[in-house]
Amino acid sequence: MIESIRGILKHKMPTSCVVNLHGLGLGINISLNTFQHLAEENEEVELLTYLHVREDILQLYGFSQEEERELFKKLITVSGIGPRLAMIVLSGLSVEEFHRAIAADDIDLLTKIPGVGKKTAQRVILELKEKIVTPVSLTIPSAPSLTTSERDRMNEALLALVTLGYKQNEAKNLIQKVVQKYGRDISLEELIKYALQEV
Repeated sequence: MIESIRGILKHKMPTSCVVNLHGLGLGINISLNTFQHLAEENEEVELLTYLHVREDILQLYGFSQEEERELFKKLITVSGIGPRLAMIVLSGLSVEEFHRAIAADDIDLLTKIPGVGKKTAQRVILELKEKIVTPVSLTIPSAPSLTTSERDRMNEALLALVTLGYKQNEAKNLIQKVVQKYGRDISLEELIKYALQEV
């Protein structure tokens, strides 16, 4: 798998670019959001990539941020959404806006994106609702607010549990139980291990 590419940006358009890598010009599909983060032509650029393989073609997709690439991967798992439509979605909304739309079941916002009808929007919300991780907001009795590092650690544990197949609300409840039982200074590894033992 081609995970990233660094080379000289020879040409750029809102939906694609060409990166020269040791004399080889690679055509890469991009979103409008990534286009806005690109360097100027003839300058060095680095893109995270995803190689989409079909029987008749290889297509390379580039992303300026890991969050955008991860969302792309989730989108193409939705029935009826291929890479092309996924890039249109990423061009129409930022990652943060998309996450908020999913969390709020905002079908109207999703259907404003060209190519996304009401049924497709409903399917996207239904299939991605539990795959989109929102930040942990835990209320721990008789404890001051969480520090940034504590919240980041809990968010990483939450992401790990969701990746393992737990629903987001279930994962949050498990994390809260572990924190209440073992304290907020618990390491990430212990947080995940004890959360799995709580099931």
